[in-house]
Amino acid sequence: MAGKKIKDTEYLYLSAYVHAKENSMIGAERIERMLASRSPEEAIKVLEEAGWSPEDKSPDSLEKLLSQKRDEAFADMGKLAPNVGVVDMFRIRYDYHNAKVLIKSSATGTNASELLSGAGRFSPEALKAIFVEGRLSALPKTFADAIAEANDTLARTGDPQLADFALDKAYYKESIEAAKAVGSDFLMGYARLSVDCVNLRSLVRSFRMKKDESFIKRCLIEGGNVKCNYIDASLASPEAAIDLYSSTALASAAAEGKNIVNGGKLTEFERLCDNALNIYIADAKLSAFGEKPLIGYLCAVEAEIKAIRIVMAGQYAGIPADTTRKRLREGL
Repeated sequence: MAGKKIKDTEYLYLSAYVHAKENSMIGAERIERMLASRSPEEAIKVLEEAGWSPEDKSPDSLEKLLSQKRDEAFADMGKLAPNVGVVDMFRIRYDYHNAKVLIKSSATGTNASELLSGAGRFSPEALKAIFVEGRLSALPKTFADAIAEANDTLARTGDPQLADFALDKAYYKESIEAAKAVGSDFLMGYARLSVDCVNLRSLVRSFRMKKDESFIKRCLIEGGNVKCNYIDASLASPEAAIDLYSSTALASAAAEGKNIVNGGKLTEFERLCDNALNIYIADAKLSAFGEKPLIGYLCAVEAEIKAIRIVMAGQYAGIPADTTRKRLREGL
């Protein structure tokens, strides 16, 4: 059941605050300057000009800074949002990331605390304590059941990919549930398009690797605009299955996907998948108030951090700017 609809006017203060925060983001112009920089050190100076100052110029220090910026943005919006469910929907993925880390580190007897994210609904410390002490009932049921299933699957099979399948399916299920609870058609559209993206990616990658139909069906996730039963019925033909997305927001990605099923680089296909989500979110930037500016800002924070990671990975590896630029997504 959808939650009580928050009036757009209740977002007036937050919308003004969000638009002010957008002015302090790195932005496309600085990203381009980072791309054109002659060294990683020079690129980081561009970040420092905007007040983003890592402890040093190392990749680890930069990653720590980016994670901190994302965590701060989510915490800030969580305190101010009239409906915290909007922010929580974006936090869910980090809870599931942390669950994967905890399950795998427990299975291998290693300490991977440095890989845990602080952007989830539950602090890393709280989630770790719940997991270690077996108090999964303290978590939302979908999340708790997925952790139990993934943990059991890994213990039985030793296959981390199968454990990840259980968590991924639950993550998107919980995202759809969260969007429904918020009562925002726009947020639900984003959640459904996100499922379409992951299913289309699964199809293209699976067909490239010559996986059988049972494997592909196990990868697919319910809740997208393209129903799983339609996909299941088309799996005998890679072209027919991928073509199901030709009349959706993923039309360009689907066309590229058909081109590379039998070989070729995935880079452009991946970029087009991300672009479909970014183009959808671009509509939020046109709204003066309501939940859309908040959703747009949270997505912009994620996109900007991802762009900085791509640019700096290219800088550290000495990759030409033009090559790195092809990996960047629209909508920054």
